[in-house]
Amino acid sequence: MKLQQILKERNLPDLLSAEKMKKILLDNEYGYVPDTPYGVYYSEPNILHGGLLGRTVQYSTVDLTVTTPYGVHTFPIHRILHNDGQKRPFFVFVNFNAQIHDFIFPIEEVTEGGFDVLYVKYNDITTDDRDFTNGIAGVLLPHGQETNTTCGKIRLWTWALSRVLDYAETIPTLDLDNAAVVGHSRLGKTALVAGMTDNRFKYVISNDSGCSGAALTRGSMGVTGEIGPFGESSETIKRIVSFFPHWFCKKYQEYAKTNIPDIFDQHFLVASIAPRFAYVASATMDDWADPVSEFLTCVAATPAYEKMGLKGLVCNDEIPNGGEFFHEGRIGYHKTHGAHMISRHDWHRFMDYIKLHKDETVDNK
Repeated sequence: MKLQQILKERNLPDLLSAEKMKKILLDNEYGYVPDTPYGVYYSEPNILHGGLLGRTVQYSTVDLTVTTPYGVHTFPIHRILHNDGQKRPFFVFVNFNAQIHDFIFPIEEVTEGGFDVLYVKYNDITTDDRDFTNGIAGVLLPHGQETNTTCGKIRLWTWALSRVLDYAETIPTLDLDNAAVVGHSRLGKTALVAGMTDNRFKYVISNDSGCSGAALTRGSMGVTGEIGPFGESSETIKRIVSFFPHWFCKKYQEYAKTNIPDIFDQHFLVASIAPRFAYVASATMDDWADPVSEFLTCVAATPAYEKMGLKGLVCNDEIPNGGEFFHEGRIGYHKTHGAHMISRHDWHRFMDYIKLHKDETVDNK
């Protein structure tokens, strides 16, 4: 049992109930969105680029407006929907830009694969910086990060993704039983937290999310001081909160001293998604995100599924090589050949996984 021995050496905290793990992660890492009263409104679709991408796919935008006692913020949802009347699985994709043709977003291949997409540019929600006065940060957190457990930007982005999913419920051709949330890097962290906090997402897909996302902190290359084959070690809590403290609640900064949280690790995040489907994608050259630790998170989260009588990660008893993928269980994983990016290869793996499991039901009770 090679993998179990590796996990034993990492001395991970035992898994708890989903609600307890979620509370620990929100208390210590991601924080809470205040109970600010709010309303949400949607505009009529604005059809762009002549309306069609190919014969049966329409591109349009809808403005989503959030109102609170402290102000109003509007951001666009980009809609890429088939117009043939068929009900389809769909991605809620949080992206770094708003382009429909993008080297990390092969939209023709995604739509030809039978999927619809609702996507948002993350900076349209609130900016990726320490400014908590703009976007939905300004209307939901009028006093900024008032306490140690007030949320950071990741949790604000996830809150907005849930509002996008609210909007999806108004579109009759979207298969709400097969909704997926997906993101890359810091937005892969965002996708995982969105899945933890909103069980309407059946598939929760993280691409190269690394430290404070899908990668275990205990035993990671950055913590142990190892240097990977491409010349850099992995990111640590100390590094991430030095450059990006605004992603997290203030409490998380306390763990920079040891680089290891005392009562949790990132396997809590993946395990909290059970019994739904969690998917982690890694890349061979992405030492910064530590693909070994991302894979081991999936192994460590598997008992949460097994206690429910479900398969978690079904894999070989060894660290995978580039090109390998594991799709049988409710934790999916693949490791692509390449660097820190989301590629067309990744998208095809995601689609293959969803097609394999789309007829399986999920009991969230």
